[in-house]
Amino acid sequence: MPSVRIYERDTDALFLRVLRNRLDLPTLLAQLVTGKQLTSTTEVKGQVRHAVGTGSIDIVVRFRGGPVLLIENKIDAAYSITRDGHGQPQRYRRSVTAFREAGTEAFSVLLAPRAYLLSSRLADLFDARISYEELRDFVEDQDRVLLDMAILQAEAPYEPVVNAHASEFFAAIRELIIRRFPDLVMKHDPNDSGVRPDDSRTVYFDVPRTLRLYGGVPRPRMSLQCRDSGAPSASVKIMLGNGAAQADRLSAPQSLRDIGGYLRPAGRSLGIVVDTPRLDTQRPFEEQADDVTEALEAAVRLQGWWNENGETLQQWAKAFTRCR
Repeated sequence: MPSVRIYERDTDALFLRVLRNRLDLPTLLAQLVTGKQLTSTTEVKGQVRHAVGTGSIDIVVRFRGGPVLLIENKIDAAYSITRDGHGQPQRYRRSVTAFREAGTEAFSVLLAPRAYLLSSRLADLFDARISYEELRDFVEDQDRVLLDMAILQAEAPYEPVVNAHASEFFAAIRELIIRRFPDLVMKHDPNDSGVRPDDSRTVYFDVPRTLRLYGGVPRPRMSLQCRDSGAPSASVKIMLGNGAAQADRLSAPQSLRDIGGYLRPAGRSLGIVVDTPRLDTQRPFEEQADDVTEALEAAVRLQGWWNENGETLQQWAKAFTRCR
């Protein structure tokens, strides 16, 4: 692996530069994607908004009187997902459909190191797949050094294998929160189409829509863990970054203890914690509905405590600063 990390924005800029400066490279792309000999491009643009929905296309190559290539550039990152749960391959497919319905021939292209293309289970959702290695001869000097470093850096992307029980469990929790606990806002699913892997055990809350933010207080995180192997109990907690050392120095106020709360380290963060029943994502939700409800009621209590105790939290934040 290279000692300096290469980011997709670096190779975005590289490919935009080469596509604009070497007329033979767009010709090669057209041949690889469409099987046609196209010799002239009308424009090469970066970060173009998708025709449908949100998100952007990394590189758009338009040919005069010909097709449009919508290129997603990857090195080793997972596919991103929108708040609505739409993954990148699906967004490209919708944009291609929109172009074609408007009378423009269009193709989606995944551009990535060969290792990524071979390991990605979702690569086939793109119309064409082109490896960095195929374009290497078109790149010279420092650009080739950068491209080679990106190829070395490439690893198998994270594409979680669905665990049907976990996916159903978290979908049921989301529905329950929307129906009975509207003041809590669950973050969108971290993976496309609600996929949850075997080790998925945490409900993450959308902090700006769930907790009050205070001046001088680090932005918190809030989650409900179904099972916590590093703690004596499952719990709902609000975490303040880099505050773990304060867990033994600060005194939990009576108002926090009254809701069953206490302070403890949570990794490197200060955890403001309420213990909850342990939940099993592999068991039917209906069998644990009462325990889930109890856990979410604890989350509402903790949310209420946070939103009503800004002065205490600001005093704690000052203590963080003094101890650095």
